[in-house]
Amino acid sequence: MRRPPVPLVPRTLRWGFVLVTLAVVVYFSLVTVPPRPPATRTPFWDKYLHFLAYFGVGLALAYATATYRDRPSVRAGLVLGGAIAFGAAIELFQGALPHRYFGWGDLLANCLGAGLVALWFPIERRIRYVRARRLAESIAPR
Repeated sequence: MRRPPVPLVPRTLRWGFVLVTLAVVVYFSLVTVPPRPPATRTPFWDKYLHFLAYFGVGLALAYATATYRDRPSVRAGLVLGGAIAFGAAIELFQGALPHRYFGWGDLLANCLGAGLVALWFPIERRIRYVRARRLAESIAPR
């Protein structure tokens, strides 16, 4: 079975994307005032946001560390441990802010979102990373 190609941008861009993702989470978690819940009374709406944010952090870390595929335990520790530690740190910082609060439910949602990224690793075995330039050359008409 042929593995589909997935573009792999240069390392600096991958880690830059991680920094942008972390900056967005920090901005919405620590700088802004929390938004009001939607009028439709969606239960646990803020937990969905936490879950999605840390799933995004984990995916960004997984893509940034794509070249470490030969060391799966180190990579999983970096990706999952890094995303979970970042989520815990943000929750602790929120507890010190007057317009925010520490929440165990939020921390759990952060951990679950980061942990869901573990499902990416078996999927990743079925793809083939190709340097972005090489992929563009193979697709371009001759």
